[in-house]
Amino acid sequence: PIPPSIKEEVIKLIKSKIASGVYEPSNSSYQSHWFCIAKENGTVHIVHNLQQLNSITVKDAVSMPYMELFTEQCVG
Repeated sequence: PIPPSIKEEVIKLIKSKIASGVYEPSNSSYQSHWFCIAKENGTVHIVHNLQQLNSITVKDAVSMPYMELFTEQCVG
């Protein structure tokens, strides 16, 4: 639940994120739980818990290339 003291600020923040296109409608079966943090300067920050999504994300199967080889190719 959103604390009553910051409810209006949270509503404004969500509406601004929708208007700017950061948040958009989705039909995905995955949802992220979120909560709000009131910062010291009085602003509100939304934190998303993406652990459920991260648990099914396919990790990179290829190791990272050696940076030395990459930089040698770019030096030209």
